[in-house]
Amino acid sequence: MSPLVSIIMPAYNAELFIEESIKSVINQTYKNWELIIVDDCSTDNTKNIMIDFQKINDKIKTIFLKINSGKPSIEKNFALKESIGKYIAFLDSDDIWCENKLEKQVQIMESNSKYGLCYTGGYWIDKD
Repeated sequence: MSPLVSIIMPAYNAELFIEESIKSVINQTYKNWELIIVDDCSTDNTKNIMIDFQKINDKIKTIFLKINSGKPSIEKNFALKESIGKYIAFLDSDDIWCENKLEKQVQIMESNSKYGLCYTGGYWIDKD
């Protein structure tokens, strides 16, 4: 079986972008993943978007902090405690992944046991 990848997404007032970020996970060619989204007391519609996606996809878990930390590292640490995957991947709530990102990275990690991590380059995108 393919190893599970735990994807950790911190979120704060991300309503403009988080839907696209979540969809970029759902649309991955690699399908054995869990997405853990941690909201840092958003005051916009971020929480509702997270809940809506969790309702339609049981691979998505949501955590809502009770006090705003102001630090994405706090959110990431909460998610790490909940993660069960062999691999951890981080995705910011305003970023999107190419559809084969996880597939390529898991393939690299599984075929090279001497590697402890891998990363990718990126592209700058804007609202247009």
